Amino acid sequence: MKQDSRSGSRASWGRMGAAMCAGAIAATALGAAKPAEGGHPGGGLPQGGVPAALQRLVDEAEIEKLTYCYAEATDTIGRGDLEGGRSRYLQCFTQNAVVAAYYPGDDPNGPPSLISGPSAWADVAKNEFDTAGYTSTQHLNGNVVINVQGNTGTMKTYLQATHVLEANSSVEVAHGWYDDIVVRTPHGWKIAKRTLHLQTFLRVESP
Repeated sequence: MKQDSRSGSRASWGRMGAAMCAGAIAATALGAAKPAEGGHPGGGLPQGGVPAALQRLVDEAEIEKLTYCYAEATDTIGRGDLEGGRSRYLQCFTQNAVVAAYYPGDDPNGPPSLISGPSAWADVAKNEFDTAGYTSTQHLNGNVVINVQGNTGTMKTYLQATHVLEANSSVEVAHGWYDDIVVRTPHGWKIAKRTLHLQTFLRVESP
């Protein structure tokens, strides 16, 4: 997604983002310390001892599903179903998750554009798609790398996204990657912070 305007100073974005992210991760990590009633801190796993190697495989599989959950939610919005996409985002993210974005031309060492909460991000996506005039979108993810450390972890995912302007005529294609901070909650793994890094955003038209 492209974003042509940003409100507020970039320095303010950075300070606010650091505070929101730290609070979001701390809150969800504390919540993960105690399992839901009758459940397990990993979400959906049986009580009792689980071999460490097996637990890691289970964790990584559940975390990887989050990036596909996000893509499905975004493309649901891309097809015009805002509420369907919003509902799906709520399954991918913690309630107080932060979404950050660096667009082509942004200083990668500077503060990103920030949105707080999956519901607000759904509105941003819908506005971006409507403003650009997209009729549908397709987000493809790959090269997923996951690192789990107890109840927190990181995930990096390559991105290729196609935004359809006119079927069989013109599209806009984005390339980049996502950097995620994930946390274990009583309801399973969730994304606490997702940072989008867009390297290119190109318009392609048929001859």
